[in-house]
Amino acid sequence: MISRRVVFASLLCLFAQGVFAQPPAPKEPPPLWDVQVGASFVGTSGNSEQTSTGADFAAHRRGLVWKIDSTAQAVRTTDHDAKTAERYLGMIRGQRKLTTLLGLTAGERLERDRFSGVDVRSILDAGLSWALVRRTDWTLDGITGIGWNHESRAIGLDINDPVGILQLLSRIPFGGAGDTTQRVTFYPDFKNSSAYRREVELTAQAAMNARLALKLAYLLRFSNEPVPGFKKTDNTTTASVVLRWKATTPAPAP
Repeated sequence: MISRRVVFASLLCLFAQGVFAQPPAPKEPPPLWDVQVGASFVGTSGNSEQTSTGADFAAHRRGLVWKIDSTAQAVRTTDHDAKTAERYLGMIRGQRKLTTLLGLTAGERLERDRFSGVDVRSILDAGLSWALVRRTDWTLDGITGIGWNHESRAIGLDINDPVGILQLLSRIPFGGAGDTTQRVTFYPDFKNSSAYRREVELTAQAAMNARLALKLAYLLRFSNEPVPGFKKTDNTTTASVVLRWKATTPAPAP
């Protein structure tokens, strides 16, 4: 049987191909702020009784030297009223530009996934941000930093370790109607070198009109030393309708 990851990757390619075919729109400056909220739902009844709901949130505030990003995601699945998956992720990050290449950054990330054995995971970090590529058709940003990982586990002792954060975030706009992003994040553990974690996230979003958009996303999370009794790898695939708002005022030009 063809894996769900292969099918979803094919859908992403077709999705992007359809939007790339649109004629390019004039480049607009980013707005001072933008907010979007997405939601998804799948339900079956009869021979099977399953429901799957998802929600995501993203907000950005752009100043002359400061930028604040925040995101949140929630996924919940039930089978005959019994929960089979429940996951919550949230992040806020501030960045202060020092030069056209270099900046300061600090962030907080919270997670809860009891089906992976994690009651609460909190990562507080600080470091440097890098504007590696700035082109109209592609941007690439990096983060290098150190942080503190607190993890309350459903089984075993809590974790309190110093960690690092190494991240690359790529964004490719297409046709003025949307964009695709690719994020790779690596968390080395300085106390226990074998307890590293990594994440890969792919998204594609295309506008249906000024307010609505369709978003496809795939998130892979890998923990080399998971909570005892749980698997190392978790995959999340979502398709959602997104409602968007943005400021009419453009962000200050650098």
